[in-house]
Amino acid sequence: MNNQEYQKYLDKIITSNSFGNSPTYSNLLRYLVKCTMENDIPKEAEIASQIFGKKEFDPSESTLIRVNVYNLRKKLKIYYQNEGAKDKIILRIPKGRYGVSFERKESIPFSKKVFFKQKILPIVLMLFVGSLMVNGFLYSKANFNSSFNDSALWSEIFKSKKNMMLLVGDLYLYQEIDTIQQTQKIIRNPIVNSNEDLLNLQNTMNSTSINYEPLSYSHLIRNSMSWVKDLSNVLYGKNKNFTVRTVSRFNAKELPENDILVVGMVKTLGIFRDYIKKSTIEYDSKSGDFLLKIKDSEKKELFGPSGEPENHHTDYALMMKTPGPSGNNIYIFAGIWDTGASQSFKNFTDEKLVKKLEQKMVDELGKIPDYFEVFFKVSGVDRMELSSKIIHLGELKFN
Repeated sequence: MNNQEYQKYLDKIITSNSFGNSPTYSNLLRYLVKCTMENDIPKEAEIASQIFGKKEFDPSESTLIRVNVYNLRKKLKIYYQNEGAKDKIILRIPKGRYGVSFERKESIPFSKKVFFKQKILPIVLMLFVGSLMVNGFLYSKANFNSSFNDSALWSEIFKSKKNMMLLVGDLYLYQEIDTIQQTQKIIRNPIVNSNEDLLNLQNTMNSTSINYEPLSYSHLIRNSMSWVKDLSNVLYGKNKNFTVRTVSRFNAKELPENDILVVGMVKTLGIFRDYIKKSTIEYDSKSGDFLLKIKDSEKKELFGPSGEPENHHTDYALMMKTPGPSGNNIYIFAGIWDTGASQSFKNFTDEKLVKKLEQKMVDELGKIPDYFEVFFKVSGVDRMELSSKIIHLGELKFN
């Protein structure tokens, strides 16, 4: 296809019913295609200026561009499910990029598709994963010496002789048994997050035929694996190993023996919710919101999530460091939703964000304190394209 044919195809997409009559998304798509054709992939600030008229735009403070490009991808997906189902050319905007690609859809006989799926695809995936592992190893090996070496927040962790444990907040599951109907159900109830909550639920039931029993397993949050990966990226090559455990499987007897990093939604943190009480930020378990005391006042400001987790939404998160019972340290990264938990942890495991956080501490507190609390506002799309803003940070003092 030449440039004129590309523009004709672009017009077909934009004028379709599935794409919708939206000048904003039409202009955005045309702009991205134009920049790609000129081999000049735009940055978020350029898109904000050219399409939305925002001359001063900070991507770390706003998800405007990510949200609109995310919605643009959805519009293209709907188009190819309807009017564009038989198109031989597919226009894509790869996730995390602002360039477009025109891909030719090949016509593959059904038998070859099955063979590819059953025979070739697994081999390709194995080679791809193997390649990622090898390249990741070589990259990490080449770069770990410089990563986080100058970080005051991490220096104590690297020097500590204590073992390190990453605790992942998991979702509580239980079994509902109907003795009359002879049926059993496995249930995830957002208000039941412990054996104690389950007992309270049982006590409120009027029916004697319904019994509840805890299960020996739980449910992991979708982002749990990324938390393990993020910590691995920091600790690799630092002669610092760590173990991974779910909060529900954690034995309190292990608390004095380890430096602990706890990541998860507040309601999934188990005994570590008590540590949050040591901060100036409160968690209201009934409303599921954070409360922050207003400076020089007895009043408290309420912060609660909004939007839909699968689309654009806002969450709030807490990062804090407190002393443990035996000279060890406890780090907590908690969100009301898992969005906040993930971004709070990312502010501790992403080298650029760590430097930004450390500079903020020095600017506002005059130092990087031994123990601290940081409160974030987190915004993003589908738990993946996130940004955060520090609302409050402070030093925690313990006698």
